[in-house]
Amino acid sequence: MDCAGLNAVPPLVYLHGLPGGPDELKLVSDMAGAFAPDLRDGPAADQIIARFGATPVTLIGFSLGAFGAMRFAADHPSRIAHLHLIAPAAPLELGDFLKDMAGGPIFRMARDHPWLFRLVTRVQGLVARIAPDFFARQVFALSQGKDAPLAADPAFRRDWSAVAQQCLSRGAAAYRAEITAYVGPWSDVLARVDVPTTIWYGTADHWVPPAMAEALAQALPNVACVRQIMDGSHYSTLAAALPHITAPSGDQIAFS
Repeated sequence: MDCAGLNAVPPLVYLHGLPGGPDELKLVSDMAGAFAPDLRDGPAADQIIARFGATPVTLIGFSLGAFGAMRFAADHPSRIAHLHLIAPAAPLELGDFLKDMAGGPIFRMARDHPWLFRLVTRVQGLVARIAPDFFARQVFALSQGKDAPLAADPAFRRDWSAVAQQCLSRGAAAYRAEITAYVGPWSDVLARVDVPTTIWYGTADHWVPPAMAEALAQALPNVACVRQIMDGSHYSTLAAALPHITAPSGDQIAFS
């Protein structure tokens, strides 16, 4: 696909993954000027509309944040200048994805045993609070590709743990609600995402398998470009994509 001319213009809106939060951006980027709604403050759609009104935005959805980004684009197409989906989580009904997802057991639990999912998230929040580095090490134990150096970096683990702790404590209710909505059927939303869309995915992503990005590329009606990050995993794909999305129009950035 022709990927020319996709540089973003302000305003930029970033929807974070889960567990995650607005400070997730600081883990891999110094991106300034982007508005990142916090799910603890209410629905992201309400926050975007309250801040920008009818002004079209460049919307970035990372990981499970892509779920919210696609819903917003489907419901408010006139408010989207361009949609960027980075390591995007696709509807589970599009394929047999769970076996290849690091978070597969949690998603399966949320879908099939919601009471157990609620209990496990409480335990996760407790562990994240009292043993943050242990929690991060467990989450990133299977990291591969370009995420492996991040997982080995104590500073990255510390900062990620702080973001996750906020999500799993004060933001636990919003976290559970979003995961519960995600694991339900929602593929009918995709046909309504008729806005220019770029998909970014890493070939070594074990959180959101490449097959999800490929399924979205087939299902979404207005995909302008699909960009593959070789050996990129999850956060490393986010780190690779953001400079291209935020570069001023006309700036040239080497792409790999």
